Amino acid sequence: MNISKEVKDLLMNQRLCMMATCLAEEPYLSLMNFTYLENESKVILSTRKNSKKYFNVQNNKNVSLLVFSESEGISVTLLGTASTLLAHEEDVYKAQHMKKNNMPQFILGDDIGLIIFEIERIVVSNYLDQVVYTD
Repeated sequence: MNISKEVKDLLMNQRLCMMATCLAEEPYLSLMNFTYLENESKVILSTRKNSKKYFNVQNNKNVSLLVFSESEGISVTLLGTASTLLAHEEDVYKAQHMKKNNMPQFILGDDIGLIIFEIERIVVSNYLDQVVYTD
């Protein structure tokens, strides 16, 4: 996916996003630490395996993420699909996630699972209410 420098910079410099999931027509919103993988156009997220958001992702892969910077006057909505990883698939991603977020209580442990989000579409909004859609 071709991602603009403006969006890449935002994703590289921010640590928190909002993740929206949905199951059985019930939306659910969560504040999450994230790590953007520029070379893969993917985002790493982590959560407890017994959480509602983890269950929702396992049962409905359609997810959106919202990342914003008040100081830059920009918000980016990422639309795509998410999947949970098996324990033996997580090591490389956990190391990358720890490097950016250094919050082991949210990343490490047998009860913590990783979610890999694949960016499929992007919506960029700025403080002037200008909106750009990218496929």
